[in-house]
Amino acid sequence: MKIINSDKIIENLIKKIKKNKYKKKLLIISQINKGPVLAYKKAILKRCEEFEIDVVDKLFSNDQNHIDIIEYCNKLSNIDGFIILQPLDSNTDLKYLRNNMPFNDLDGFTYESLGEIMDKDFSHMPQTARSVIKFIEYMNIDLRGKDVIVANSNNVIGKPLFMYLNSKKATVTMFNSKSENQIEKVKNADIFISAIGIANYYDKKYFKDGQILIDVGTSYIDGVLYGDIDYESISPLNIDLVSSKKGVASITTLSLIESLLYKNS
Repeated sequence: MKIINSDKIIENLIKKIKKNKYKKKLLIISQINKGPVLAYKKAILKRCEEFEIDVVDKLFSNDQNHIDIIEYCNKLSNIDGFIILQPLDSNTDLKYLRNNMPFNDLDGFTYESLGEIMDKDFSHMPQTARSVIKFIEYMNIDLRGKDVIVANSNNVIGKPLFMYLNSKKATVTMFNSKSENQIEKVKNADIFISAIGIANYYDKKYFKDGQILIDVGTSYIDGVLYGDIDYESISPLNIDLVSSKKGVASITTLSLIESLLYKNS
C-alpha cells in the first residue's frame, strides 16, 4: 500500500496564495458553533490570519432564519466571497438561501453554482470536491475510460464529482445508502472515492491490487480520527491510497482561500 499525502499540494497552494497581492474579504456564515462546524471554521480563520485575509465571521442564533441571513448580507459591502458552514438550524430554508445569496459563491452552494456544475463549468465547485480533484491532478491520473465509484450522492461531494469525472470521460457509478452488490462493484473499479462517514466500513474484501482509493470520510471515536476505509486490513495490497489523515481534508481551507483570491482557479 502506497499512501499519497498532501505535503506537496499544500506547498504549492501556499506558494500560489502568497503570490497574490490583492486584499480580499471572506464572509463565513454559520448557525452552529460546535463540533465539525466549529473545527472547520477555526481552520479557515487560522489560514486567513496567516495570509492576512479580512474575514467577516457571522454566527446566527437558532432564533434567526434565512430572512435574517439575507437581510444581513444585503447590508454588507466589499465581500469577495462567502461560505456557509452546514448544517444550519431546521427553521432556516436552504432553498431560499441558494436562490438569494448575493456574493461570489466559494463552495458550490447556490442554485446558480450547482447549475453551472451540471453544465460542466466547475469554477464554483464545493471545496471538498475541489480538493479531491486536486489529488487526482497531483497523481496525474488519466480518467479516460476508467471505472470510478463515488460512495456519496450529496451536493457537496457525490454529484459534483460525478459531473467532473464524467466530463473527463470516466465511467462513473454513484453509490447511495441502498446501493446493492457493493463488494463486487468496488472490486471491479479502477478508482474508489468514499465519503460516507462510517469508520473503517470498507475493508480488504472490497479491494484488489492496482486500485486507487481516495478516502474523504472522517469519523472520530474516542477522539481518534478514522476514515471510511480500514487501512490496516488493506495494507498488504498493492494500491495507491489517499487516506483521511493528511489527505483531502488537509487542503480544503487552502483550496477555499485559493478560490477567494483567484476567481475561477
